[in-house]
Amino acid sequence: MQYLTIKDAIEEQIESGMLEAGQKLPSERILAEAFSTTRITLREALNYLALSGKVYKEERRGWFVSKKALAFNPLAEIDLSLVCKQKNRAYSIKTLDSKRLLAPKMVADTLKLAPFSYVLMYSRLIMLEGRKVAIQYLYLPELLFPSLKKIDYDSDVIELLKEHYGLENHNLSLKLGVVPATEFESDILNISSGSMLLDIQQSAINNDKKGYLLQVIRCCHDAIEIKID
Repeated sequence: MQYLTIKDAIEEQIESGMLEAGQKLPSERILAEAFSTTRITLREALNYLALSGKVYKEERRGWFVSKKALAFNPLAEIDLSLVCKQKNRAYSIKTLDSKRLLAPKMVADTLKLAPFSYVLMYSRLIMLEGRKVAIQYLYLPELLFPSLKKIDYDSDVIELLKEHYGLENHNLSLKLGVVPATEFESDILNISSGSMLLDIQQSAINNDKKGYLLQVIRCCHDAIEIKID
């Protein structure tokens, strides 16, 4: 099949270093002409490479060679900024929204909250080496953290939890999955609508077996590598 031949040719250039991590590929039109094929066949090859984490696509910008994925152990680690620092990866985190809301069913069930409980929700954009790779959602029971309602918009919530509430990483519950990006996530991450994202759900459990933090990370699958030791 021609798309596999094209896939192998591009992959070989990536693995040999001819195409460097982060480098933008030529346009689909130019690539199709170079391989004497149609853009439909070319996209098959590129989508195959995207599934294997070799390349990724940004809307209105084109295709890029993926950089090395960030190794992340969600059973032992919950602070992505600390993971980035430990692995010497350039990163930035930007708060998108913070609000008080009635706990959605998934949140209430995970944290074992009483009916009509409120949670504090923070959504943040995570960037690695300048690329938008993930959206992080943090949910905290309002009754346990009343002072957090008064924190600055751009404060690091997890760092505050560690400092003031003794958040520990070893008592974590984990759920992994794959979900289609919402319209909000597609717009923020600059990916096509409905693109599949890796869904990482971590809940921190106290000694009474009740959750006091739910973190949901929706990320591009080539950017974060789940590595459970």
